[in-house]
Amino acid sequence: MSKFFKGDVTNGVVEFNLLDPAVGAGGTTATVITKNTGANVVEQIVGSISSYAYGLGSNGGYDVKGLVIGTSCTSIGTHAFAYCTSLTGPLVIPDSVTTIGSQAFYNCIDFNGSLTIGNSVTTIGSYSFGYCSSLTGPLVIPDSVTSIGTYAFILCANITGPLVIPNSVTTIGSYAFGECSGLTTAYLATPYANIPTGGFGSGAFFYSGLTTVYANDAVANGWTLGAGQTVGGKSGVTVIDWTNYPNIP
Repeated sequence: MSKFFKGDVTNGVVEFNLLDPAVGAGGTTATVITKNTGANVVEQIVGSISSYAYGLGSNGGYDVKGLVIGTSCTSIGTHAFAYCTSLTGPLVIPDSVTTIGSQAFYNCIDFNGSLTIGNSVTTIGSYSFGYCSSLTGPLVIPDSVTSIGTYAFILCANITGPLVIPNSVTTIGSYAFGECSGLTTAYLATPYANIPTGGFGSGAFFYSGLTTVYANDAVANGWTLGAGQTVGGKSGVTVIDWTNYPNIP
């Protein structure tokens, strides 16, 4: 397979870019990983990201500083970046990605920007973004997603909402948004029956900050309107009919 490189030196820092062979020398880069090595070398990984690629300290992953996932990536494996606690900035999953493995970004506590999930992702694995406590802003689940795993976003305390879940989602795992204390508002198109509502460990919104839910076609989808409802294990929630789905009021 042919490979294309672009080199540069700035202020004594060596930077090598391996360009995606699918687009050639003039195209965009694939996955860019900046490691805190002596030469500050920028490494590029073409294609999908395998399980344990950098997670749990593989290949010096604890020192990974920056991450840009390119459009040659179609899947992100289990534990791919788990415990890469030096990753900062926003995280963008491109439209080329279809699956995000379990614990893919687990405990990446220094991500301090928003999370964007691409429009081809179908599965968000268990614990995939668990303990990413500094991710911020709203969270939109694209309508390609059918499954959100258990504990997928647990303790993402700085995701403030609104959270938007489309009607394509048929499975939401236990504690998926548990302890997301900054999350107060959710727009839920999925039926009430798809959201775990039991006791500790099974409530999708257990110990979250959820106070208000806009539910699409609420009565037909099994919701009870008004104040004082329990949604995914979180009590005292006001449920309102989401009358102009999929638009956000």
